[in-house]
Amino acid sequence: MLAVVATSGLASSYLRGQLGSLRAGTALSPGFDAASSNETVKGVVTPNIDFFIRNHFRTPSISEEKWNLEISGMVAKPLKLSYSDLLLTSSVRRPLTLECAGNLSGWGGVSTAVWSGLPLEVLLKQAGVQAGATTVVFHGADSGEGEGVPPGIHFARAIPLEKAMDPSTLLAYEMNGAPLPPEHGFPLRALVSGWYGMDSVKWLTHVEVSQEAFKGYFQQERYVAVKSNGERQTITRMRVNSKFLRPLNDEEIRVKAYRIEGVAWAGEGKVSKVELRFDGDGAWQPAVLGESPVAMVWTPWSYAWSIPRPGQYTIEVRATDGEGNSQPLVRDPDRKDDYELNTPHRISVSARS
Repeated sequence: MLAVVATSGLASSYLRGQLGSLRAGTALSPGFDAASSNETVKGVVTPNIDFFIRNHFRTPSISEEKWNLEISGMVAKPLKLSYSDLLLTSSVRRPLTLECAGNLSGWGGVSTAVWSGLPLEVLLKQAGVQAGATTVVFHGADSGEGEGVPPGIHFARAIPLEKAMDPSTLLAYEMNGAPLPPEHGFPLRALVSGWYGMDSVKWLTHVEVSQEAFKGYFQQERYVAVKSNGERQTITRMRVNSKFLRPLNDEEIRVKAYRIEGVAWAGEGKVSKVELRFDGDGAWQPAVLGESPVAMVWTPWSYAWSIPRPGQYTIEVRATDGEGNSQPLVRDPDRKDDYELNTPHRISVSARS
């Protein structure tokens, strides 16, 4: 994943998001230091400046006066809406967690924001989806060269009509109370809740309703699970996952009682439990969930660690969702792709008396 980012000229922005999310993965009180505070993490929102960035091409420059959103294809009444049209619609405001499909375990390619916009189903119902339609394609304004993609390709992804009509699938124009920053899709982006971030297409210009399976480059050549026998399957739903917020890897701890903190998420499901293990042996120890878990938003957790003695410790964290799916201890050896990497986050810390 990082190699791909580096070759596309996006390493600095993506790594800024990675480091930012590791440093300040939640909205915390002013002056909060995740490496030293012993207070429980209470917020769940990532500030815009720290929200991870993963783009395939350069950020397009879009004028809100000239921009339009088209909804066409298998609809009775094609729509064309301006930016001001969207702002006049009845909006919803929801916290949602996004994760890059190639996010490494414990890395910062996952963030949460409060998004404002309207459910896609509202516009699809207004347009009148015709019988036989099965697919909704999001077309973005971004295009260019790099990453081995064919020249002139725009980023586009498709989701099933059923998911498009789910009230949780949004068209968002605000992020944490402000207009979408350019790098996060201004003026409008899709938000496919509980699915990996590539389906939440940015710089949205066209929503196409179709009865055909979408054969776009980023649908068939990228974001595909590949097995050793050649079987290929499009990646969609986020898998259960978790990470530490504190301590950081290689941190030195100088107290005997330390509150370990982090977040866990389960895509469309809910986190049911979070567990920690020390030095790779012994039983997994239950962490405390900071609030009642909800679907599509990460959940803070904490663990009161009484450090038995000075020394070096390896700590692992894993989460389990409501259906009993836990993070696998090792990567499936039959997988030949670099997506859905959700083995436990492992860190090493030193305790000093």
